[in-house]
Amino acid sequence: MAGCVVVATLRRSKMCRYFSTQVLSHHNIKVGDRLPDIDVYEKTPDNAVNIHELFKGKKGILFAVPGAFLPGCSLKEGYSVLACVSVNDPYVMDAWHSQYGSDEIRMLADTNCKFTKAIDMAIDFRSFLGNYRSQRYSLLIDDGVVTSVSYEPEDTGLACLLCIERTKKGEHTKNDRSSKDDVGYKYL
Repeated sequence: MAGCVVVATLRRSKMCRYFSTQVLSHHNIKVGDRLPDIDVYEKTPDNAVNIHELFKGKKGILFAVPGAFLPGCSLKEGYSVLACVSVNDPYVMDAWHSQYGSDEIRMLADTNCKFTKAIDMAIDFRSFLGNYRSQRYSLLIDDGVVTSVSYEPEDTGLACLLCIERTKKGEHTKNDRSSKDDVGYKYL
């Protein structure tokens, strides 16, 4: 399968510094975990997508961003399921997809932050964005089971971490700040 190419920008603004101070220092989801049986929404509030069923029997990549239209990254190429989840409403995610998306990427709205909280990737942005949001992360998934976890380190602001190719190969660099072998990231 072709490797994933990730393009990212690192922005050091006041907003980015605020984001980086809000990131949680613990992460509950780990390699070997099954995805929770929780609905997210695609395009409209009437179109529920069960996150566990979406990846059942398939290899896929799930990545998350704090919100649509925020500075960040884009992804090219991937597995049979490539999905982006964000704590937003489905209309915003659909608009973001219409403006920047690819038909290969499914844009999923975690409207009540249920999925994000279930995998312990929620960040408290109530004072800045009005609610909880998702930390940036990527998960490699095989038949609903997490096979690799990458997440944005705490002091990088809005740097994108979708280091999927490195994660698939199990590569880590001196920039890795976790002692866990299942977590890796790289500034791209």
